[in-house]
Amino acid sequence: MTRLEGIRERLSEDPVVRVETAHGPYVVRLVGGRPVVHHALCPHRGGPLEDAYQVGGLLICAWHRSTFRARDGRTVHGPACSGLPVVPARFDGPDLVVDWPEEPSDATGA
Repeated sequence: MTRLEGIRERLSEDPVVRVETAHGPYVVRLVGGRPVVHHALCPHRGGPLEDAYQVGGLLICAWHRSTFRARDGRTVHGPACSGLPVVPARFDGPDLVVDWPEEPSDATGA
């Protein structure tokens, strides 16, 4: 478990916050008012997902249009062949608590 201090306030100013972690680079964004923490790079070709388009509950990579469900990272549309690693997170006051697994998993939809 990791506590990221002051993320709630940062998200009120910026739609996406990139964080460097022991698990690699991740992005925090709000989806339907809830925090979603996902890997910062698209599993297809490493496109920066800070630049992803958010349409409803979907994330669309700006590079090649791979589309993922924001909540669980499942691939909705290719060319990505694997899902987007998403980790459970919740607000605790102004902070974000992230429950990192031993190894970040990817949601392949299998």
